[in-house]
Amino acid sequence: MAAAALAGCRLRPPAPAAPAALNSRSDVATEYDLIYAITHGHVSLRPTPFLAAMIAAAGAPPAQATALDIGSGNGRNSLYLARHGYQVTAVDISGVGLSLTQLQAQQDHLPVRTVDQDINSFDFGSQRWDLVVLVDFPFPYQALLPKIAAGLRPGGLVVVQAVSARQSGLESPDQVLHYTFMHRRDLTAAFAGFTVLHDQVAEQPTVWGVRAMMITFAARKPRQKSR
Repeated sequence: MAAAALAGCRLRPPAPAAPAALNSRSDVATEYDLIYAITHGHVSLRPTPFLAAMIAAAGAPPAQATALDIGSGNGRNSLYLARHGYQVTAVDISGVGLSLTQLQAQQDHLPVRTVDQDINSFDFGSQRWDLVVLVDFPFPYQALLPKIAAGLRPGGLVVVQAVSARQSGLESPDQVLHYTFMHRRDLTAAFAGFTVLHDQVAEQPTVWGVRAMMITFAARKPRQKSR
């Protein structure tokens, strides 16, 4: 979701949180609808490099492998995963972003299902997904992590990229939205027992034109032991 929205972000000193009303579902959806409509045709559909690296390292997925892309935005990561063998469900609250995703998926004959829904009310299910992607999702995430862990199938992969809470701050271009940064300890708690494949907090270039402290994390759920 966040890649295009953060394209005009700038660093700012720590400041009091914006009023909660500014992050209502309608506010967020409207903000992102405008961003995706304005930037369509000008923003790259290249996938997140960290995600692409993790998918390459994981190798070919099993037949009919399922992937969930949380906050899918304009669909760049969903489309990439579909091209690499996944049956993708893209969840976002921006109808414009989802329409652009579906249009491109139809043109390229890719298996992407779009869902216009607040991810907090989305049913992750139990042992449903071979891959769950939480990339550049700048809103409250803590309640999603146990749902991801439960929703992954044994041997399933979770890939996370987020701005670290160690970052001094980023603001949206029009200062409408207040973003939530990630604490690394939350991943440790949610994915205890998983095999960690990558775990880093480092300053990195970002897609929105600044450098920021970023968390990059990937882990695999334990496989069930054969009886």
